[in-house]
Amino acid sequence: MKIALIGDEDTIALFKLAGVNICYGNEEKFSEIVNDESIAILLITDEYAEKLRNKIIQHRLLKEMPIIIEIPGKKKMEREDTIKKLIVRAIGVEVE
Repeated sequence: MKIALIGDEDTIALFKLAGVNICYGNEEKFSEIVNDESIAILLITDEYAEKLRNKIIQHRLLKEMPIIIEIPGKKKMEREDTIKKLIVRAIGVEVE
């Protein structure tokens, strides 16, 4: 089973380094990806997820695979000030 990504250029570059080979920078490939039976997981940045909200909801109601996981994109990550805030958000504990 494969992993696919729809996201911005920087997110694509990072995931390609991690070994994800099916990467697209536009939402037009969504239907093609969700109908490909070899893909188990579709990662999609929040920016594209908002554009595709209705299609994502429809897919989740009708099909089990691929699992669609929304991840923060570059724009959302730029708003995070420090690693400390990321840790607090992830585990809910203040780090000294």
